[in-house]
Formats: sequence, C-alpha cells, structure tokens
Amino acid sequence: MKRTILLFTSLIFICTSCDDKAPTTEQAAPEQSPTVQTNASKAGGDLKVAYINSDSLFSNYQLFKDLEEAFIEEKVVAENAFKIQLDKLEKDYRDAQAGAANLSEQELQRMGMILQQREQELMGQKKQMEGRLMESEQDKNDRLYDELRSFLDLYAADMGYHMIYGYNGFGDVLYMDPQFDITSTVIDSLNRSYAKTQLEETASE
Repeated sequence: MKRTILLFTSLIFICTSCDDKAPTTEQAAPEQSPTVQTNASKAGGDLKVAYINSDSLFSNYQLFKDLEEAFIEEKVVAENAFKIQLDKLEKDYRDAQAGAANLSEQELQRMGMILQQREQELMGQKKQMEGRLMESEQDKNDRLYDELRSFLDLYAADMGYHMIYGYNGFGDVLYMDPQFDITSTVIDSLNRSYAKTQLEETASE
C-alpha cells in the first residue's frame, strides 16, 4: 500500500485564543495576504469560528509538498540500495546451485552456511532500513504538524478566532457554509512564511 508522509485524513484545530489580544509569544504573527478577505462565523455571542479544507491545504502547502518529495526520494534511494544487495545474493545462490556438482559435501555445507548468514544479515538490513524510513516519515509528520500548530495558534490569536475546523467532506464536520472558508488565506500565509524561512536559511549558508 502506498504511503505518504502525512496520515491526516481530517483535521480539527481548536484554538483557545478567546480574546482579541495580539500574540504574546516572541514568534512573529503570520503574514496576511493583502488580496484575500478573511471570513469567519460568530456564534453564541463572542465565539468566532472558521474552517479550513484540509485536502486543499495539503495539496497547496509548499512545505508539505517538499517534505513528501524528500521522503519519496529517500525511500527510493534506500529501496534501490537494498535491491542491489538482494540481486547480488540471489545471483550467488544461482551460481552456487550451478556449481554444486563440482563441490564436495563439506564445501557445499560451508557455502550454504555462508549464503544463509548473508541472507539473515540482509533481512536485518531490511528491517533497519524500514525502521529508518518510518522514523524519517514520523519526523517529517512531526515537523509539518508543529509548523501548522504553531502557525494556527498565532493566526487564531491575531484574527480573533476561537475555533478553526479542519474539513474535507468525510470527517466530523460534514457541512460548513463556504463564506466561513479561510483555506485560501491560510495557504497563502503559510506559503509566504515558508518562502521567507527558505530565503533566510539560504542566506545564512
């Protein structure tokens, strides 16, 4: 089954910024797009609610695409390296079978033990490779989640939202009035912030 770096199928972000104060954290507030109007719903007096289409978010968030591309490349490189070792072992097995008639019983036993040991070592390498890939995938998931969590905490505080729901049509939120959709605004702000970070990292190298 094909794996992607993120296993989110539905996001629900509940932000606890219940006043209109600016963020108190030292991190700068998210940049806002000057061309996109932000919509939100007010319910129950002062409660301000909006939603994000999570499918659109991950399709258009550049960090997600970069992390996914990096993981796929890492996975392909690791699997190709393992396949080279596996193909070599299979060839050595075939060569051993082809030359078995010319070997003594003792030589056959010794060769069989060597090949079996190599096979066990290769299976151990396979488990290690899979473990490293799982760890890398989790690290990328964590980075993406942390970036989104940090951004939305600041964004909600800056815009005065109390709740921002994740919505993809099949999760807990089955319908939301389109006028309360802030997906485009959030994607634009996220990509601006990510692009700025990339420029700063490039400049510091």
